[in-house]
Amino acid sequence: MFYQVRRILVKEGYSDQVVENFSNRGGLLAQRPGYIGRQILVKKVRRGEEEVMVMVQWESEEDWKNWEKSPEHIAGHKAKPKAEKPEYIIDSSHDLYYVKG
Repeated sequence: MFYQVRRILVKEGYSDQVVENFSNRGGLLAQRPGYIGRQILVKKVRRGEEEVMVMVQWESEEDWKNWEKSPEHIAGHKAKPKAEKPEYIIDSSHDLYYVKG
């Protein structure tokens, strides 16, 4: 198994907006071969900040790669105008994890 993990650090009070944004993206993703599921976690880090972790579980890295290069995924990104990140986002990262046990 394989996880794609996005970590987004936001100003306090904005985690619900990030959660809603990622929750609305599930339709096409759920139909992809190898997709297992998604979890969205929220943690209050310290006064003034919250962390949103989006973990998407795949059967394999190959399944995830196929999604990344799929016409549906590419079209979804092209449909969104290139804009600067919202002012409430403090930091974000993207990581890949392999389940070993």
